[in-house]
Amino acid sequence: MNRGRDSWRRALRGVRRRFRPTTIERRIAELGLRRGDLAIDCGANVGDVSAALARTGAEVHAFEPNPHAYSVLVERLGQKRNVRLYPQAVLDRAGRSRLHLHVDAVDDPVGASVGSSLLATKGNVDPDLYVEVETIDLAQFVLELDRPVKVIKIDVEGVECTLVHHLLDTGAIERVDTVLVELHDRHIPELQSENQRLRERLARDGLADRVLTDWA
Repeated sequence: MNRGRDSWRRALRGVRRRFRPTTIERRIAELGLRRGDLAIDCGANVGDVSAALARTGAEVHAFEPNPHAYSVLVERLGQKRNVRLYPQAVLDRAGRSRLHLHVDAVDDPVGASVGSSLLATKGNVDPDLYVEVETIDLAQFVLELDRPVKVIKIDVEGVECTLVHHLLDTGAIERVDTVLVELHDRHIPELQSENQRLRERLARDGLADRVLTDWA
């Protein structure tokens, strides 16, 4: 009897997990995205955030330079009409750069793709293991869109501050309602002072409620 009850409870928990919104889905729901809104996912990886954004009906532009993650991203979201995928890295300039791969990338290229970084000094990358990738100027991309952007998510393993400062310096931030930034204080300790300067600038400019550095 107890064994049957335990099995039923496990099955019920599985159903609840399947239909209960994830933390990401809840945070995106709070943004009030609608069909026709613009959303940009910088560092889309295999597409979890992009998929959640797309389910709102928004037009999603997703950037992912890691070729292994990008192949999964295309498989998952490539057929969706409201999603545009780009195998590029976002930066403060257009050109080419080295994307340094995680130390486990050889054994698990997709699973380790989340750790890829444009920073050779990031602790968990192999500075000698990299791929050459194209970079786009994020601010220029935003300024050239035909309408304002509802949300930009930036999780690019160490160059977040560079991107946000660039949005501020160019005035592109004025075309963006909300920026969701994943800062990596814990994983890249040498960025702590830079991240703190960014937080101080956002507070000074009255933008801390629009550029959210603690959303995830």
